[in-house]
Amino acid sequence: MTENLPRLDDLPDEKTPQFAALDLGSNSFHLLTARVSHQSLQPLQKFKQKVELARGLKKNGKLSEQAIQRGLDALALCSQRLEGFAGDEVRVVATHTLREAINSEIFLARAATVFPFPIQIISGHEEARLIYQGVAQTTAANGQRLVIDIGGGSTEIISGHAFEPDLVASRSMGCVSFSERFFKDGRITEKRFDKAIVAARRELEPVARTLRKYLHDEVFGTSGTIKAIAQWVQQRDSSPADLIQRVQLDACRQELILAKDIQNFQAVGVDPDRVPVLPGGLAILIAIFDELGVKNLLAHDAALREGVLYELAERVLHKKDVRQRTIEGLASRYLVDKEQAHRVQQTSLDLYQQVAKAWQIHSKEYQLFLAWAALLHEVGLSVNSSGLQKHSGYILRHADMPGFNKEEQAFVATLAAQHRKKIRVEQIPELHLYEQQTLYRSIALLRLAVLFNTDRQPSQLLLKTNAQKDTLLLTLTPQGRQNPMLCLDLDNEIKQQAKLGVALRYE
Repeated sequence: MTENLPRLDDLPDEKTPQFAALDLGSNSFHLLTARVSHQSLQPLQKFKQKVELARGLKKNGKLSEQAIQRGLDALALCSQRLEGFAGDEVRVVATHTLREAINSEIFLARAATVFPFPIQIISGHEEARLIYQGVAQTTAANGQRLVIDIGGGSTEIISGHAFEPDLVASRSMGCVSFSERFFKDGRITEKRFDKAIVAARRELEPVARTLRKYLHDEVFGTSGTIKAIAQWVQQRDSSPADLIQRVQLDACRQELILAKDIQNFQAVGVDPDRVPVLPGGLAILIAIFDELGVKNLLAHDAALREGVLYELAERVLHKKDVRQRTIEGLASRYLVDKEQAHRVQQTSLDLYQQVAKAWQIHSKEYQLFLAWAALLHEVGLSVNSSGLQKHSGYILRHADMPGFNKEEQAFVATLAAQHRKKIRVEQIPELHLYEQQTLYRSIALLRLAVLFNTDRQPSQLLLKTNAQKDTLLLTLTPQGRQNPMLCLDLDNEIKQQAKLGVALRYE
């Protein structure tokens, strides 16, 4: 097992920044901190707190008060361990249970009172991608690898080569949810195991055929469930450390069935807190072995938090942002007119630079969102020019966007969806991580950038822009003032921007 995280190339040795990643999982919260030393990330502390959020997710989709409180208590403990860390040195990601809970915004709002760092809810695909990065950056394998992570509420499966995932999948089945569903009262029978395995195999069917096409050189498992099973079989069979073979899973299953009740079961080397969710996790792992044709699996320490930590360090230290690569990939995939997109992007950034301080939106993050939305605002042309903005918004809301959390993606998608025609205020989401006024003002800037580039050719129409409180004053060039179509468009835009609370004027 790897003790050090991956090498960070070209980092000056005299700098010793520290970073932290916190994974708000469905079963436990995991905190990992590391420092940069001799061009490597070296772990400083690991902290795990069992929370069992998934057990608190009720049938109506709401997270119970008890589960919310357990989560808040754990965050308060994590907050103490993160004292001294700056905001850009910490990234907190939330996974399946907070993705699914319809009252997750209540949890996030209450969390802000005990925990000083923003919590980002990430998609299943983004979770899978980060898990893969955690493994890829901490192993020397160069061939095709399969990575499996059985969490409390979901299971992520990724096939990739070197540092690039080829296929990512997130399935709604986890050790907690399956143990609750099939072994709720703790009773373990062969019939219940069979039902759980069949259900897991059905959940895998949509991705199994594609995954089987890859010839995997190595298979890694990265979850607490898989590590617990690896420890179990090693103690029982004196097998190689971290290695799990298919035949051993049958023996594990039989041991659990013979126990009849989970309260009667003990396994040497397995954390007692892990035992109650072993039946569900084991059923899922058996289904994965059988459905994907896996013969052997290596349990690996690195997982989601290592992937988060590595990308955070790369973003801060080396300005390598996977989100930029995602945006460029989408622009190519949807055949964006890059000359026009760059004109709109440049205009939007010019506007931003002139008003950011007065409007209190001076943030690298907001600048990036505006630039990315400008680059992609016309992806909807691939569907139809009629209702372009609606199509663009839909594509960006539902696209797989590696590197983006759900709110970052929603921010960019909203800008694209509102970049022309009537502003639909009722369709603008309320975001937890970003101020609503900032979202509104970013929409205002992108709309103006699009408006000033309607002719799709270089032009000098806008001389300068001044912002003061809610007022935005545009000073046109002589060429702009003599353009009747531009003035008509601006007259109409004044009415639309008023919906955003912006008093637009021009002279």
